[in-house]
Amino acid sequence: MPVSHEKITEQLSVYLKTRFLAKDVVLEAEMPFAEIGIDSMTVVELVMYIEEEFGIVIPANELTSNNLQSMHTLADCANRHQV
Repeated sequence: MPVSHEKITEQLSVYLKTRFLAKDVVLEAEMPFAEIGIDSMTVVELVMYIEEEFGIVIPANELTSNNLQSMHTLADCANRHQV
C-alpha cells in the first residue's frame, strides 16, 4: 500500500527534530533545507531514511537540487517512486 505524501513529510519532520534540529526550531514542509541549517550530507541521510523506513528506492538520477530542496519536494520525489 502506498505511503501518503503527508505521512512521509510527517516522518521526515520527526526524524529531523529528533536527530538534527534544536527543539525550538519551527519546521514547515516547504522550508528549504538550507534555510534551517540542513546540509547535503544530512539530506543524503534523509534519502536513506526514506528508503529504509518506507522501502522506497529513489534512483540516483532523481537526487537533484529540485527534488532535495525541502521535506515537501523530497516527499514528492519519494511518492513518485513507490511501487
